[in-house]
Amino acid sequence: MQKEMQDQLQAQLQEQLVKAQQEMKDQILESQRSMLVAGEREKGKGTAVNSGDDNEDPTYPQDAQPDVYPQKAPMTIRPQVGTSAPLNYQTGSGSNPGDNPTNPVVLYLDEVKETEKAKVELSKQFEDRCRWLEEKFREMENADYHCRIDAKDLSLVSDLMLPPKFKTPEFEKYNRTSCPEAHISMMTGYVNNDQLLIHCFQDSLIGSVAKWYNQLSSAQVNSWKDLAQAFMKQ
Repeated sequence: MQKEMQDQLQAQLQEQLVKAQQEMKDQILESQRSMLVAGEREKGKGTAVNSGDDNEDPTYPQDAQPDVYPQKAPMTIRPQVGTSAPLNYQTGSGSNPGDNPTNPVVLYLDEVKETEKAKVELSKQFEDRCRWLEEKFREMENADYHCRIDAKDLSLVSDLMLPPKFKTPEFEKYNRTSCPEAHISMMTGYVNNDQLLIHCFQDSLIGSVAKWYNQLSSAQVNSWKDLAQAFMKQ
């Protein structure tokens, strides 16, 4: 039952990862499409302006000639002394294209900046989603590993068979403040079976000594003598 729940959770997380990747791709494609559309729009505006300039010098049929008007003599206008010629500048009509607030080039650059900013934000969101999914997968793997651990693997005496109606004696707890030799002697007075002594010894430990016992392996302890010697050295 637990295995089925883990498989379902893993399938859901995998589906979320695939969905997040697809959403990221779709958003990037949409941003690129918007940039292309904006570029084509600006190209169309530029073509319209050029076509209007080409019509300023129309061609005439071979048998027709344009009307010729007599040229007038050039006229020179001298400004009066002490006065200055008025300077009238139209807003947005200067040679600098950036002065015009409705300049299509400026608008296009703004669109490009917004698109790039959106791509960066989407990329960050995608990375955060992937990192979250990786953490969930790692948690699932750790949980699955702990579920596969057998209690026998954690015991120093895996083949121990407790006698019927066996009850663990009430030991005086050892926490590194009393004499370890006295504690060992006390333990041997309760049980005369090596396997039972090794198994019950953990019940007489508290604090950091209990943690030390849990870090021992069956390869280190094969008898009560091995455990007693290791206890004296810790």
